[in-house]
Amino acid sequence: YNCFREDARRRKELVGVDEEQWQAEQDPQSVDPGLRHDLMHALNLLPLHERTAVVLCCQNGLSHDEAARVLDIPLGTVKTNVLRGREKLKRTLAAWGPN
Repeated sequence: YNCFREDARRRKELVGVDEEQWQAEQDPQSVDPGLRHDLMHALNLLPLHERTAVVLCCQNGLSHDEAARVLDIPLGTVKTNVLRGREKLKRTLAAWGPN
């Protein structure tokens, strides 16, 4: 974990969303494949800083504090990015309507 944090901090490598990895981590019975596809597409529409915060905190389960340390940014920035990213995801998915 600490090696990951140091490496991410050094390289400022931000997290992308890989649909195959996401699918492998999900319970096959829990997520509709169409919704999963829409969510991946909506995530990739987010600005990189918001997508990174959402993926780290919501998909990977890091706390806001942990994500702030990994990304080497202020805690408030992580909270803002997660909040804005989630709001944009909700609006985007709602606009697309039911499949």
